[in-house]
Amino acid sequence: MQRDLVRMLQIERATLSGIVATLVRKGLVEQTPDSADQRQRMLRITRSGRKLWKELPDPPSLILAIAFDGADPVELATARRVLQAATQRLNKHISEGNQA
Repeated sequence: MQRDLVRMLQIERATLSGIVATLVRKGLVEQTPDSADQRQRMLRITRSGRKLWKELPDPPSLILAIAFDGADPVELATARRVLQAATQRLNKHISEGNQA
């Protein structure tokens, strides 16, 4: 699990451990041993963590609002279609076993 998360986030294992330790120390998550594998730790968001999460801004929405504020809706629709078509072609290429 931790290896998958480290790979997904593209960070070093020690970095993830430090982040988790900080979140635990601040009371935002709690860490308990996994009942099936004592070497693993289960993380669970605390009440304080949920409260903070709800107060955080939505980064993708904020970025989109700033980046596209005042943009022509017709141009955005065209760009969206071009990018969606390109994404579909790339996904098809990859799913057929080809490297990007």
